[in-house]
Amino acid sequence: MPSSPAGTKDQFNRHIEVGIRGSGYSAFCDQQAFRDKQQVRVAMRHNMTALAFAAVTLIPMLAACSGSDSNGSDPNPDQPQGMPVADANHGPFFPECGGVSDETVGELTEVAGLVKTAGNSVGCQWLAGGGIVGPHFSFSWYRGSPIGRERKTEELSRASVEDINIDGHGGFIAVGTDPALGDNLCEVGIQFSDDFIEWSVSFNQESFPDPCDVAKELTRQSIANSK
Repeated sequence: MPSSPAGTKDQFNRHIEVGIRGSGYSAFCDQQAFRDKQQVRVAMRHNMTALAFAAVTLIPMLAACSGSDSNGSDPNPDQPQGMPVADANHGPFFPECGGVSDETVGELTEVAGLVKTAGNSVGCQWLAGGGIVGPHFSFSWYRGSPIGRERKTEELSRASVEDINIDGHGGFIAVGTDPALGDNLCEVGIQFSDDFIEWSVSFNQESFPDPCDVAKELTRQSIANSK
């Protein structure tokens, strides 16, 4: 998941993937997964209904990105692709939306009229006014899905990806840059054994708080809410 021009690509980023990759499958190549995601994003621009169908049909392909270890290698090279990782070592339990309320997301992002348009046991998404055009924020919890392959995907599309440690837990922080707005997108992924969580914060107009400050605070609160 190249840096997005004028915020359009980032507006239709991986947030359609909320919760659909957390099933614990072994991975196929990074480039193929990236192309699959890009195809879904293009579909979103044309037809919202078609997008929902495309997201469902791509579940097996996107889930196949999950079975690598933290450095991106396949821990079970002899296991057929698409099969669950039987020996996954799971981390803590995260409540829905990482235990973060709609009010907290609104306060931290300083965006009025946020609507939670998706919410289940593995992910949540908030959009301004519920529309697909505008700032967007999401939480995702990927079980049996080590963080290495996700980081590689980020490195293909973000301006920078660096290591981060929040409350003793390691992961990555990725920054996306818009030509007109500057650094307007930030994604923080934190690993817990063979699981990881990710907060994504994206703005599309001027006068917004530092997206990485927001993403880090949301991540910190989710870690505190884990059990």
